[in-house]
Amino acid sequence: MDSKQKKTESTNLFKNSIITISGLAVVGAGLWALMYYSAPPSKLEPYETYKESQKNPKAEAKKQEPRQDIAKAQEKASTAKTDLGNLVKTATSTPSPQSKLPRKTLEHIQKGMELTEKGEYNAGNMEFEKASEISPGSSDLYSIWGAALRMAKKFKGANKRFARAHEISPNDSEITFNWGMSQLEGDVPDDAIRLFQKTVELDPKNLMAYNLLGKSYGRIKMYDQEVTAYQKAIEIDPDFALAHFNLGIVLGIQKKFESAAPHFLKAIELDKQYEKPFVVQMLTALGKYDPSAGKPINQPKPAKSTEPEKEPEPVVEEAKATTPAIEQKDEKKTEGSDHKMEGSKKVNETTNVKGKILINGKPPSPNTLVFLETKTKMRVKDQKKGQSITINQSGLNFQPRHSIVQVGATITFANHDKEVHNIYSKSQGNQFNLGAMAAGSFKSIEVNKAGPIVLRCNMHKDMIGTLFVVPNGYYTQPNAKGVYEFKNVKSEGYIMQVWAPMLSPDEVHANIRSADLTGVDQTFDFDIKSASVRGEIHDMTDPTDYNAIVDNIEKEMFQAIEDWKNGKKFISRKRMLMAITKHFDGEGLKDAIAKSFSSKRSVLLEQKLDKIRKEISGYGKSDEPVTEASLKSQAEFAVSQLRLNVKELAARRGAD
Repeated sequence: MDSKQKKTESTNLFKNSIITISGLAVVGAGLWALMYYSAPPSKLEPYETYKESQKNPKAEAKKQEPRQDIAKAQEKASTAKTDLGNLVKTATSTPSPQSKLPRKTLEHIQKGMELTEKGEYNAGNMEFEKASEISPGSSDLYSIWGAALRMAKKFKGANKRFARAHEISPNDSEITFNWGMSQLEGDVPDDAIRLFQKTVELDPKNLMAYNLLGKSYGRIKMYDQEVTAYQKAIEIDPDFALAHFNLGIVLGIQKKFESAAPHFLKAIELDKQYEKPFVVQMLTALGKYDPSAGKPINQPKPAKSTEPEKEPEPVVEEAKATTPAIEQKDEKKTEGSDHKMEGSKKVNETTNVKGKILINGKPPSPNTLVFLETKTKMRVKDQKKGQSITINQSGLNFQPRHSIVQVGATITFANHDKEVHNIYSKSQGNQFNLGAMAAGSFKSIEVNKAGPIVLRCNMHKDMIGTLFVVPNGYYTQPNAKGVYEFKNVKSEGYIMQVWAPMLSPDEVHANIRSADLTGVDQTFDFDIKSASVRGEIHDMTDPTDYNAIVDNIEKEMFQAIEDWKNGKKFISRKRMLMAITKHFDGEGLKDAIAKSFSSKRSVLLEQKLDKIRKEISGYGKSDEPVTEASLKSQAEFAVSQLRLNVKELAARRGAD
């Protein structure tokens, strides 16, 4: 971006802060948005670093020195760190004409940033809420808030904040750019394209906007437009290695290998991180690279890539025949395109995985399960779809006592006893209550969340069974010695996990592995330490305090009514939205009521809350005049209904 934009000093400082939040996620690691599936997790730089950098700016500058290929793109973000630190520090000590925002607003922004940096996203979000109540017309505040929500992967919330910032300042290129980054990471490429196009319209020299515009086009396979965007970035900065690399990738998938080669060579010349195996393979096959010497045989100037002709196909065959192909995914990714190069492939399409599981030094129980969940969350070939099983209640027992199904399965419970049963689960994420089931009756549920379900009966406390819902991927069980094996699973990335009835949630989580399979057989052994003894079963109880959720809903509603009475229409609407979307829906009460009773009941409760929101907002028609008394009466009734549901919820789940 042009650092000489003619803006006031105060605007520059706060605009830089917008880029700061997004820049903090990628300091020392490059731009997160340049990798789709394998980007390293975003991390905000702690606010303490700002203070330290002010004490020793030279040391900090050296520590934060950006890589050559993104130096120009990161320069402004790097300097903005100190600017934002100075601004917040100054504003929270002595009010200064540097900032147009009140000191209290800046204090909330500072605290919101610090909490976000620590991963305390909900608490950070509340601080931004408080800042917005004081300064509801600040585009800078909403942009920083949007970037913080993006860090938390809450893209829907981030989108709303960026939209608000853009509404206030529609011609601010930095706000538009950051919004586009959020939409790209949130996998909304069409909207990202629109926003990056708007960015370059406002700021024609923004090379990063052109680069990300190219990546957005790539997501929807508009390769010609992707090429044009990278070319524009290179026109702005001929030494922008990342754009050269991405351009080489997209030309490669179009089979324009001769045109792609000079761009790969230029990228490697500028930054050795782009000397990846699949690139070396292609360049070697073209006779343009000497892998033993680690340098090009000759260095032609990058050719223009708009030629309509395709490169000769025999080159690809030569590449396949002469050089072992290695999947780009197998490398530790830092920067680069999302595309896979033609001619690159895994060592083998399938992989064998084996290992041994011990719990407290001994083989686990027969009900232990080990599974490989696809990182893409997609089904694998031959995975059962629409699976259905029946669990009988017979002799006051579950038969079978332990079952395994995959996500999306239908479970039918059939009562073959002469007594009434009431089957329920209070396992986290899979709570339900079937109510009283007379002899000979049956009821069905669909399970859509992976994880363990501990089955119990309210009528017979000794009845207990387990049902494990495995995610998309593969699963198996170890033998009596704890040995397990997966044969010929598809070579791709997986999350590997072991579950046994005796393991607590923390013990399960502590032993999760990442398994990136490339066709080379692998061994994963597990030696799990558990505080439980063999034979114990953990309920995985939902820890949510639903009464606390109702407390929050009640607080927000009555404060919204008070704000409405005082003419604060914008804030009152926001509070009602918080009560409905954040607390009732977002914190799980709506879902819990739907699962334990009915979807109709949860929807009716939501409609009661939404009626208050609409009346406060002035939407729709009302039979009676909207008054403070009528709003409070509705709010009191809604809260009483919620508390009754929570009480019944606790009783039906067998709570004490």
